[in-house]
Amino acid sequence: MLKNFPEEVINLWNNGEIRGMVLLSLLLQTILIVFGSRRKTAARIWIRILVWSAYLLADSVATFALGNLARSQRDSSGDSSEKANNSIQAFWAPVLLLHLGGPDTITAYSIEDNELWLRHALGLVVQVGVAFYVFSRSLDSGILTFIAIPVFIVGIMKYAERTWVLSSSSSEGLKKSILSKFRPFYPLKALTKTRDQALVGNYFLQAYTFLDISMFMMQDLVPGIPALIKSQELISKNKAEDAFKVVEIELGLIYDMLYTKAPLIYSRAGIILRSISFLLTFTAFITFQVLIDKHAYSTIDITITYLLFAAAVFLEFYAFLCLVFSDWTLIWLEDEGWNAQNSAIYSLIRTLTRSKRWSRSIAQHDLISCCIENRSLRCLKSLGINEKMRQMFVHRVDMKDDLQRFIFGHLQNKAEKMKEDFDLIDKNLKSKIIGQGRWCARKSGTVTGLQVVHD
Repeated sequence: MLKNFPEEVINLWNNGEIRGMVLLSLLLQTILIVFGSRRKTAARIWIRILVWSAYLLADSVATFALGNLARSQRDSSGDSSEKANNSIQAFWAPVLLLHLGGPDTITAYSIEDNELWLRHALGLVVQVGVAFYVFSRSLDSGILTFIAIPVFIVGIMKYAERTWVLSSSSSEGLKKSILSKFRPFYPLKALTKTRDQALVGNYFLQAYTFLDISMFMMQDLVPGIPALIKSQELISKNKAEDAFKVVEIELGLIYDMLYTKAPLIYSRAGIILRSISFLLTFTAFITFQVLIDKHAYSTIDITITYLLFAAAVFLEFYAFLCLVFSDWTLIWLEDEGWNAQNSAIYSLIRTLTRSKRWSRSIAQHDLISCCIENRSLRCLKSLGINEKMRQMFVHRVDMKDDLQRFIFGHLQNKAEKMKEDFDLIDKNLKSKIIGQGRWCARKSGTVTGLQVVHD
C-alpha cells in the first residue's frame, strides 16, 4: 500500500515511525502518571475517558514500538550514521520495558484487570525477550551498551513489579494472602495500647483498623462478630462529619490496594526497590550526559533520548513524593508516636501537595427525564449500548452536611438493631447450652453445683 505514495513520504514514514511510537508511548505514560490517581478524587467524565484510553493504549503502543525496534535492528545494513542511529534507538528498548511496567499511580483500571495477571506474566517473558534481542544486536555500541544495562534492569524490575501487584490484588491472591502478608506497617503498634486511647479521635488509625473488615467482606470472607461490634462501637463515638472522614480515608486505602502498586511500594521490599531503581536510572542519565558524544548521533534521536531519561527520572521522583506524602506514611508516623505538632505540620504539607480525597459529590439519576426524553434508536439497542445512553441523565450534586448526618444516623440505628439481635441470639444460645448442661448434671447428680455456677 505504501508503494503508491511518493518516495519522500515513504522515507519520512520509515524514519519517523519508531520515533513517533516511542514519543506516543512517552505521552501515554505521562498521562497515566499525572491523571492516574486523579480519578480517585475527581468525578469528571473527561478524566475517566482520558485515563481509560491511555491505559488501554499504553501497552499496545509500547509493544508495537518494541516490535519495530526489533525489525529495524534486523534490517540495519547501511552507512555508519545509520548504524549509529540504530544503536541509539536500540537503547530505547529498555525504556519501553519501563513503560510496560507502568507508573505507580495505576496498575489496573478495573478490578477485573487484576485477574489478568497471568497474561501480563506471559507478556513479561515475551517482551523481555524482544528487548533483549534488540539489546543484543547493539552490543558493539561501546559505552552506550553499558549505559543501557542499568536501564534494562530497571525495566525488568518495573514490569515484574506490575505483574506481582496484579497477582496480589486479584481475588485469589487476596484470599491466599489473608490480607496480611503484604500489608505495609502491619500490625499497628498502637493496638497494643488501650484501644480507646490509641484510636479515638485518630481518623487514620481508625481507617486502617477498619480496612481489614472491608477487605474481608469484599472478598466474600466473613469477619468475626466481635470485630464487627467493636468497629461499630468505635465509629459511633465520632460525629457524622468525622465518620465520613474516616470512611474517605479507608476508601482511599482500599483504592490503593486494588488499583495501584501500594501493596508493594509501601513495604520494605518496595522501598528498597525504589531506591535501587532511582539510583540506577539517575546513574545512567548522568553517564549518558557526560560520556556520550552527542555529535555522533542524530539530533532528533538525542532529543528523544533526553526526553525518555527526563520522564524516567521524573517517574522515580514522583513515586518518592507519593510515598512520602501518602496516607500510609502518615499512619506509620502516627503509629510510631509522633506528637501532635509534628503530625499537624505533616498534614499541612500533605494538604498543600495533594488534592482532596474524593469529589464530595454523589450521582443522581433523573428518572423522569429518562422516561420522557429518552428515545433510543433501535440500532443502539442492537449494539448493546442502550443502557449506556442512560448515563446522559445522570448528574452529580454536592454531598451536604445534612445528608451526611441523615445517613450516619440511619446506619447507627441499623447497627443498634443488629447489636440487639446479636445479644438476643447470644442469650438464646447460652440458655440452650445451660439447659443441656442441666440435663447432663441431673444424670450425673451435680445439679446443685451447676445451679450455683449459673447464678
